[in-house]
Amino acid sequence: MIDITESPNFISFAGNPVIYEACSDSYLISLGSRASFELVVSAVDTSIGHSFKLQFAGKTLEFKTAGLTDFDGLLFEVGSFGQTFNDFANSIYQCFLENYDIQKYFNVTLDGPGTSNRKIHLQAKNSGTDGSIVFSNVNVIGVGQGVNTPGTDDEYQDFFGILCLVRDSANNPIGEDIKPADFIGCARFDISDYIQSKFAGWELQRFEFPELSGNFKTHGWDYLLKYRVSFAESIAGNVKGLQSDGWKYVLAGGLNHELLTSLNENYLEYFSIAANKQKFLSWLPLAKYSRSGVMEKLFFLFQENPSAVQYRMVVIVNFTDGSHKVINATPQVVFTAYTVLEFKVGFDHLDLVNAQPGKVVRSWEVFLMDSNDDYLSERRVFYNDSRVFENEKVFFYRNSFSAYDTFRFLGKSELNLEYERLFGSIVREEKYSFFNAPAKQFSAKETEICKANSGWISLEEKNCLRELLLSLEAYEQIGKELFQIVVKSAKITPSLKDGEYLYNLEIEYERSYQNSFFSVHVPESSANPVILPQPLTWDNMEVSFDDIEITFDQIEY
Repeated sequence: MIDITESPNFISFAGNPVIYEACSDSYLISLGSRASFELVVSAVDTSIGHSFKLQFAGKTLEFKTAGLTDFDGLLFEVGSFGQTFNDFANSIYQCFLENYDIQKYFNVTLDGPGTSNRKIHLQAKNSGTDGSIVFSNVNVIGVGQGVNTPGTDDEYQDFFGILCLVRDSANNPIGEDIKPADFIGCARFDISDYIQSKFAGWELQRFEFPELSGNFKTHGWDYLLKYRVSFAESIAGNVKGLQSDGWKYVLAGGLNHELLTSLNENYLEYFSIAANKQKFLSWLPLAKYSRSGVMEKLFFLFQENPSAVQYRMVVIVNFTDGSHKVINATPQVVFTAYTVLEFKVGFDHLDLVNAQPGKVVRSWEVFLMDSNDDYLSERRVFYNDSRVFENEKVFFYRNSFSAYDTFRFLGKSELNLEYERLFGSIVREEKYSFFNAPAKQFSAKETEICKANSGWISLEEKNCLRELLLSLEAYEQIGKELFQIVVKSAKITPSLKDGEYLYNLEIEYERSYQNSFFSVHVPESSANPVILPQPLTWDNMEVSFDDIEITFDQIEY
C-alpha cells in the first residue's frame, strides 16, 4: 500500500524544489532474520597452540590457546592447574570482547557458571546471511558447538518501483516518472521540472498588451497552476491502482535560497503568512516615482474565499493644493479564489490627468478593499514625477513571482551600434564593368548595444533591481510600445552622502533582435490627452460681469 510521507506546501513555487516522497511496504516479500551461535565449553585445555575457526561475513578467524595473549584478539589463555571449564569459558569470552570483527558483527554474552558446561552466545547485530557462523577445525579440548541458527536476507520484490503521475485540473498529464524504491521502500520525486515545462508551454505574454479598456485582467494557469499528484506501485511494468494527494497550487516563480531555507526551517510557506497574503506580487518599495506615459501594473494573488467576499480597487488621488479624490477604479465583484489579477495602475491607465480639471496630481495611492471597507491588500503609493530627464529609460521586466514590475532609469545613457557582415568574392569570367566587381557583401546585420544608468538610488531599490538582472524576460518601454532586450552586464557604484549610502546601477543591454534594414520610427506617446471643459454653444449661454450675454463665437480660453 502506498503511503505519501512528504508533500510540498499548499501553494509552492515552480522555480523551487517541489518534493514528494511516497513509500510502500510491498517492495519487501519477507524480512530477513538475525543469526545466532552458541559456543559450549565443558572442559579445560592445558595445551598451547590448539585452535578453532569461525567463518562469517567472508572472513575466517582462527582462535588459539596461548600462554600470553597481549590483547591480540585471536589468542585466549590456556587452562592452568586448578581452573574449571567456567574459568576457561571466561578466557574465550574475554578474547571475543577484544576481537574487532566479533564486536562489529555480534553482540557477545556469557552465561553464568554452569555445573556441566558454560555457553558463550553470539547474536548477530543485523539480519542477513553475513551473520551466519561456520564452526570448523576444532582441536581445543572441551569446546564445541551448541545451537547454531543461520541468518536470512531480506527478500525483495523483483522489478519493484513507485510511479508518480502529475495531472492538472483538467486531468491532463503534466509529467510521469517511475523510480525504484530504496531499502525502506521509499522514493522521492521533485516535480518542479514538469511544472516549469508546463508553464514554459504558455506562448502568450503574461500581461495585457496592448492595453484594453478596464483596469484589471484575470489570469489563469499562466500564473497559478492547480495540480494533483498520484502514486502507484509498479511491479515488472504492471501498475496497481493510483493513490492521489489532494489538490495543490504552484506559482510560476520562485524564492531565493536564503528565504526558502528560512521558511523550510520554520515549517512555514510564504503565502500562509498573514502579512504576505496582502502583498502584491512585487518586491519593489511601497512608494515609487512615476509619471504620465509609464506603464504601471500590480499583480495580486487571491487565495481562499469561502464567504464569497467582494473586492474593488480603490485609488486615492492627492493634489498639490492638499485636496484629494477617492476613485473606485474597478467594480465591486466577488473574487475567484486562487487566481492572479493584473491591475493597471499607471497615471494614464487611471486617466489622472483628468481626475480634477484645473488641479495637478501630487501622488496616487492604490489598494484593494472588500465590501466592508476592510483592506485586502497593502497600500502602494506612486508620486507624480513631472521633472524632465534627458536620458530617461523605462524598463518592464518579469520578476521572481512571474509577475511584472516597472522601473525608470534616469541617469546618463549611451547607444552603440555593432555590425556583423558577411562578404566574399565571386569569380567572373568576363570583362570588368561598372556592375560586376568581384567583391560582394552578402549580409549586414546591425545590433543596438545600449547603456542605461539608474541615477542615485537607495539600498532597497538597488537590491530590488537585482530582479531585473536575473529576469529572463525584460522590455524597454518607448511610448506605447515595448521592445524586448537582453541584459548583458551590470556595474554598481556606491556613494556616501549625508551619512547614507546611495547606489548607481549601470547596465549594458542589447535589443533581442538584429536589423538588416534602416528606417526611422518614433513610437506614439502613451500619455492621455487633457480633456478640456465643454465650450459654450448657442443653447449654453452665460452672463459676463457687466451682464452682457456671451455667445458661442465669443469664447476664449
